[in-house]
Amino acid sequence: MTMPRLSEPSRRAALGLATVAVGAGLAAALAKLFPWQRAGRDGDRPVADTPYDARENDANLSVTGLAEGELGERGITRMTLGLLPLPGGAVIAADPLVQPDREPFTRKVSPGEYPVTLYRAQDRVALAELRFGEGRPDRWELALVPGQDIAALKAGEIFGYPVDAGLGCFMDPVARDAMQRRDAQEQKRSGYGNYYDDVLAGELKDSDLNWVMHQPLPDDPARIAVFASGWGDGVYASYWGLDAGGRMLRLVTDFGVIENGDGRDPRHVALAAALAALTPEQRRDSAKGYEAPRSDDLATFSAMLAQGRIAPETPIEAAQGTFTFEAIRLDKPEALERLVRHGATTLMPPYLQIGDERKTYSAYARELTAPRSPQLLAVIEAWERTGSTDTPSRGQTQP
Repeated sequence: MTMPRLSEPSRRAALGLATVAVGAGLAAALAKLFPWQRAGRDGDRPVADTPYDARENDANLSVTGLAEGELGERGITRMTLGLLPLPGGAVIAADPLVQPDREPFTRKVSPGEYPVTLYRAQDRVALAELRFGEGRPDRWELALVPGQDIAALKAGEIFGYPVDAGLGCFMDPVARDAMQRRDAQEQKRSGYGNYYDDVLAGELKDSDLNWVMHQPLPDDPARIAVFASGWGDGVYASYWGLDAGGRMLRLVTDFGVIENGDGRDPRHVALAAALAALTPEQRRDSAKGYEAPRSDDLATFSAMLAQGRIAPETPIEAAQGTFTFEAIRLDKPEALERLVRHGATTLMPPYLQIGDERKTYSAYARELTAPRSPQLLAVIEAWERTGSTDTPSRGQTQP
């Protein structure tokens, strides 16, 4: 059983509290069938048959203790959303439109108001944090709801909440009840469609649909911290940050955007590493070689290839790609033919790949919106019949 994906804001319109009963049942069924799904851009990943290790996410969660400058070096920004009231000390983390009836975590905090902080990377909400005290956590513990047993998990597995409306939240049962009362009031109004369109969307628009501290009822202090869930729909885990004495300092939900504590796009990091591996002379040759096919100077281009001054997979700083990539992008069949003759592999370097769909240059060429010329496609077809997909070409820089 799978849940339909509604990660784009325009697709959230069909969801609202009017459909909560169906959505919550579907989410609950998914959670029972696949309680430890890992969220991420690439979907579920194979897991090792070894016990769950609570330190698996330490690198990501620990960025909440970094100073602004350190966050900036990792491509992460921090912003305060506001204070969240927790009058009973219970915390619910859920997709507020699909599963507002999710149970609170088994741990409770002291009643009070606590700041909600969001950490953004790659223009997305990467982490959402509730902070209960100062200091850096000594350890992190997976947050559980009743009925979940940490002993049931293996390495790479999590317990988390399912998202099917592209949103996550922190709230308590009092705020959830206020939201349900607001929805009941709104449903009496003529023309009411759903909670997202008619209530939340207007409040979210100031943040480009990314976050809001939502107060369901104007005469009730209950509030809900609502935020976009990273890359969209999936299953996302939350973690308690504890000090050495076991005191709870933070609750953090990880939306799978940050990898190994770094919020920068891994492909950009890999490209930067490939460029850094070039000598100053190689950088100059790369820049000069790039100008040759752009101006149809095939004589210079061929000479530089023959002399080993450039290679098919040499990165080009100005273009953020390789010579093979640029020959396809610029639709230069003669240049691509010469690159193939000099050992170009059809497999792209990792920093140019996107998921499982675009790992080869030929796949890239065929997915372009503007079709490539018949001449270039003919070169690619001949290349596919004889070319290698796993042997780096001469001079290739592997990040």
